[in-house]
Amino acid sequence: MKRTRSYILIILASCLQVGCISSNTCIVDVQSTLGDSAGIVYVLDTEADSVYAAQADIVLQRNGFVPVVDTGQSLPEISIALNAAIRGPFRKTYTYYQPVFAQRYSCCSCPPSHCTCSGHRNQTSYEIVDSVKRTASYQAYTRTLKIKATNLKTGNNAWETSATSTGKTGDLHQVFPVLLIASEPFIATNTSTTRVLKKLNNAAVLALVAETKEH
Repeated sequence: MKRTRSYILIILASCLQVGCISSNTCIVDVQSTLGDSAGIVYVLDTEADSVYAAQADIVLQRNGFVPVVDTGQSLPEISIALNAAIRGPFRKTYTYYQPVFAQRYSCCSCPPSHCTCSGHRNQTSYEIVDSVKRTASYQAYTRTLKIKATNLKTGNNAWETSATSTGKTGDLHQVFPVLLIASEPFIATNTSTTRVLKKLNNAAVLALVAETKEH
């Protein structure tokens, strides 16, 4: 049993390295830096899809930022640039370990040392005895999100948060809200690269998409 668990862990570790847990799960690497403290009143500067902009506005406001149009102020304190991109397709190669099984026979209803006793029957089972290293590949895309705030008084970088994910899904509309939700806790913070797992059908992702459609 211990050997079986070891091989399962090896296979899972291989999958994590290449982002192949499943086509439904995104592995997102998030990084964030904090510069000038520049306030919370913002204007969103982006050429991205209007749906992306709407989703970003929702997440930013949940983090305490306020659109300048909602304040009555003539000027914002920060300008927030939103960029989203997708690159690919390309082939992604990964390795995994295929278990090797061997048959095992044992006595049923009798002690192993008395398999000739009356009424016994043989029981066949399988045990992992080794593994074989394999190599495979799949078609992949790299999906990126970058949110960068600039202090409009000084022109300095206020903060910048980015998210990158490589996986099988080539539909940026499907992956963008996943990147955004994965990034949300780290916006405007100092955070070294952090790996986040998010499913495409994560409840927060679905709620964000639904809220955007309502507007």
